[in-house]
Amino acid sequence: MALLSKVKTWWENHECNVRNSVDILHVSMSVKPKWLTKKVLVNGSEVEFILDSGAQISCISEMTWKNIGSPKLTGVPCKGRSFTGNEFSMLGSFMASVEVDESKQVLVTHVTSEKLNLFGLPWIIEVENKLGYPIVSSIKKSEEPIKVLEIEKAQSKISEIVNKLAVQFKKVFEPGLGHCTKMKAHLYMKPGVSPVFVRARPVPIGVKDAIEKELSRLSEIGAIKPIEFANWAAPILAIKKANGKTRVCMDYSTGLNNAIELDRHPLPKPSEIWAEIHGSKVFSQLDLRDAYLQIELDEQSKKVACINTHKGLFEVQRLPFGVKSAPGIFQRLMDKLISGIPGVFAYLDDLIIVSKNIEDHKVQLFEIFDRIEKWGLKIQLEKCNFFKEKLKFLGHIVSKSGIEPDPEKKKKISELTRPRDVKELKSFMGTINYYGRFVSEMHKYRGPLDKLLKKEVKWEWGQDQEKAFQSVKKVLNSDLMLTHFDPELEIIVTADASNYGVGAVISHKFPNGKEKVIEYASKSLNDAEKNYSQIEKEGLALVFAVQKFHKMLFGRKFILRTDHKPLLAIFGKNKGIKVFSASRLQRWALLLTNYDFKIEFVSTNQMGMADTLSRLISEKSELEDKVIALVAKSENCSDEDSSDEDSLLVEESVKYVLNIMLDEVPVNAEQVKSETENDSELKMIKQFIKNGWPKVLSDPALSIWSNRRQDLEVIDECIMCSGKIVIPKALRKSVLKVLHETHPGSAKMKGVAREYMYWPNIGRDIDDWVANCIMCQAAAKRPIKSELRPWPNTNRNWERVHIDFAGPCKDGKVYFIVIDAHSKWPEVFENMTTSAKDVIKCFEWLGTHYGYPETIVSDNGSPFRSNEFKVYCQNKGISQVFSAPYHPQSNGQVERFVDYFKRMMTKNSNKKNWLSEVLLFYRASPHESLEGKSPSEVFLGRKLRLNLARLIPKRVTLQENKVITPQQVKMKTWFDKHHGVKNRKIGKLVYFLNYRKDGKINWLDGEVESKRGVIYKIYSPVLNAVVTRHENQIRNRCLSEDCNTLWKSESVSDSGLKKVDKPHKYCLRNSIRQPQKLVMSKESVKKYAEEAIKYPVKLVRPRGVSSTVGTSQR
Repeated sequence: MALLSKVKTWWENHECNVRNSVDILHVSMSVKPKWLTKKVLVNGSEVEFILDSGAQISCISEMTWKNIGSPKLTGVPCKGRSFTGNEFSMLGSFMASVEVDESKQVLVTHVTSEKLNLFGLPWIIEVENKLGYPIVSSIKKSEEPIKVLEIEKAQSKISEIVNKLAVQFKKVFEPGLGHCTKMKAHLYMKPGVSPVFVRARPVPIGVKDAIEKELSRLSEIGAIKPIEFANWAAPILAIKKANGKTRVCMDYSTGLNNAIELDRHPLPKPSEIWAEIHGSKVFSQLDLRDAYLQIELDEQSKKVACINTHKGLFEVQRLPFGVKSAPGIFQRLMDKLISGIPGVFAYLDDLIIVSKNIEDHKVQLFEIFDRIEKWGLKIQLEKCNFFKEKLKFLGHIVSKSGIEPDPEKKKKISELTRPRDVKELKSFMGTINYYGRFVSEMHKYRGPLDKLLKKEVKWEWGQDQEKAFQSVKKVLNSDLMLTHFDPELEIIVTADASNYGVGAVISHKFPNGKEKVIEYASKSLNDAEKNYSQIEKEGLALVFAVQKFHKMLFGRKFILRTDHKPLLAIFGKNKGIKVFSASRLQRWALLLTNYDFKIEFVSTNQMGMADTLSRLISEKSELEDKVIALVAKSENCSDEDSSDEDSLLVEESVKYVLNIMLDEVPVNAEQVKSETENDSELKMIKQFIKNGWPKVLSDPALSIWSNRRQDLEVIDECIMCSGKIVIPKALRKSVLKVLHETHPGSAKMKGVAREYMYWPNIGRDIDDWVANCIMCQAAAKRPIKSELRPWPNTNRNWERVHIDFAGPCKDGKVYFIVIDAHSKWPEVFENMTTSAKDVIKCFEWLGTHYGYPETIVSDNGSPFRSNEFKVYCQNKGISQVFSAPYHPQSNGQVERFVDYFKRMMTKNSNKKNWLSEVLLFYRASPHESLEGKSPSEVFLGRKLRLNLARLIPKRVTLQENKVITPQQVKMKTWFDKHHGVKNRKIGKLVYFLNYRKDGKINWLDGEVESKRGVIYKIYSPVLNAVVTRHENQIRNRCLSEDCNTLWKSESVSDSGLKKVDKPHKYCLRNSIRQPQKLVMSKESVKKYAEEAIKYPVKLVRPRGVSSTVGTSQR
């Protein structure tokens, strides 16, 4: 080699003293030499090396190792010696990406405590062979002394074996996804199942690039493939790992997992593995890269394992995480892989090799690596351990001494802090009471602790209490309480939460009824989690426990215990996943569907150590993964970058929908945040949420908030109540304006408001706002007095639709209206003609978008009775039902919407795009006949986003409310019960129907002058006359300073009228504008009479009007 000859020539010019040693790494010289150096990229970082062909290994200093990111080391740490006899440390080795000139390879790199970076002989050979030319490009002086390093013989042999593995089985360690060549995974479907297609979940803009990058990576490595059509589709879950990487997982809990059979291939029993391991002295552990994804799905299974993303449909090519059959399928592969190789055991993706000596271990390693390479699998070297004296496997420490309990199990008990007050002490005493049933020694130490629980005893923690406390901790850590994990025994997981943290315990219940702990776990709450409501803290504790003990729980049945009863309904599996008041609970419930458990309620004093761990938590924070698209457990997404110390994945929700009116909202979350700080009442409530509620409130007005304290939380300095934003007083009027923008009624305004916002008495404020809206009152519909007979209920969308024409309307257009009886979803077609041809065109459009309905209900109009439309319905398999002639109420579902439609047209006639706005609001408004859901939720399966969504902080998703009483029953009861005669007093402000000769009908304002039974005489300032009306032609009228008056005559000319200062005696109270007393000339009276003939009312002499003619000249 060119480099070696050059190095030899260079060495001949220097006087060297070399002492014999086992392995020469570098030569010490009597003079300061000129070194051969080379700048190399290691894991992307530039490092300067000394090129040394005499070094049998390549190594870097500890400082350099830290500078390049501290990659995980493998191998056993050992001692080395320099030529002078000085000892130094060999910290371990790792596989590094080494880039020299145009060569890029993965090579073994050792880390030493010496301040040297040596480019040794193995690297020189590999690099020059690939490049085909010498790599030495510069010679520079160095001030550092050159040393001769010597490594102990055992470590030298181990390093040699690892190096040979890395060289001989390069393909096994190469980046990329492995591809098993020996088998394909098949998902067995249950008989008679139907495909489940779930829409893609919306993705926030801030993380869209990261998710798209991960999808591209999965597509490049062959894990997924874009497709255009699929019968089956599941949404994705995405998490951001603590190291910044994004992982995309498939959420098959939405349908596929219920449709496939469980693969019941048995997992190995730990007790059998322990028996085989006994007597071994050398241990290695292998970790498969992207374990499940190395197995390809067969063609049939690929068709059902598709995913739906914002980038379109993808067909999953490899066995994905989250499929309930995956553990059994993967274990079958591992059992075949290791079959016939002694001392090799596999528990899912955990591979362990055990031997009695190094030589046997070498043979086993080469044999299993040879099989892994032939099977097309790949290893993640960073997570492998070679030639260890002991290592962790299945929650135990295996070593030459045998099987030992994991110290981590006892760590949380050792870190318990002593109780700080009586409340914390009572929690700790509950632990003694609980475990005292199984271990009698527990009760021996409670005496000194009981003293502090007595009334009128001052809190003083002394030596006796400390001694008892430490003794109880010792018992909890002893073999009396701890046991090894045994999958054959019943598993119980208990979790609890306090204001400081969450605690969890996993234990076994033995046949004799005794319980023993397998492992403890606890976690302190961060600032955001401390703001959670109590139910969310308790839910957080359960999810933390399940994820912490994932390796022992996944694929097995277990009991999950909580002392918070509402969580039984939320996390129970008998009724499926619901939408809850807080989006976190919904996400956590989704996460827990991957586990097979039964949730149980136990009282707090039966919680045992879980309650104590949550209160006496050690103040240590742990690195957490951030959820960026819903939530997923890290163990279930990828074993890469996960560890037993991974924290619970609980973060902000990212369930966003397209904001179709983003720029039109006058109020947003930032304004709510600012005004909340300025609102003295809400500012006080926020302090109570964060710091705790006082036992007695100084202001009784705050009791309405105290009654809902469990539902309150602080998100981004805004107060949330059951997932809805609390609006400060200063912004409530602006928010009501937004709600009433399209002039909906009170019920629809309240329905939308329930989705987004809350403040005390919000319903009353909405009623007042609608009652005082002059546009709404002027367009109100006439009351109907007949008894209501509702249509029968339907079971699905498009089972029955009601149709009718509306028009010609005020704008001169004819509209065709279609209403789905099941979802109340409306479709409106404008610029229509009343011909069968146009009706057919509309149904063709509906058919291409939603399919053809089963039944059409219409009146007896000619286009619906025509032979052309009849033949069309027969060809499409549609049956026709006709309402009674001249009785439109029998087709009430569409007639009611026609009435609503016309009133909306009147209210919004000054807007250009009124129709689209009205339809949007109607489709998004909760409907009582749909049990609180909106038409869009029933028809489309999702909510439509309104401009009000900008009020909500980004981490909060909206609540889905439920109304228990069916609307049709409620409507009939109230309709038949409350339509009686109203007793209106003299002087009452009312509206009355005004009938004009041109056929138009409108509401005018007036004041009751007299009444006789149900007949009222009403004075109208617009007509300046008294009219007679029936009770059914009158409505009550409310006025406020915000009202716009209708006091303007549309037909009476004021020419010839002279205003006087004295007001009319019948001026309406509270009116801003009052009618003036008028003096009329003879000509004016004649003109007034001609104008008044247009009105079908008895005209009397206007009060206060004098005339120069007699009464006969009216």
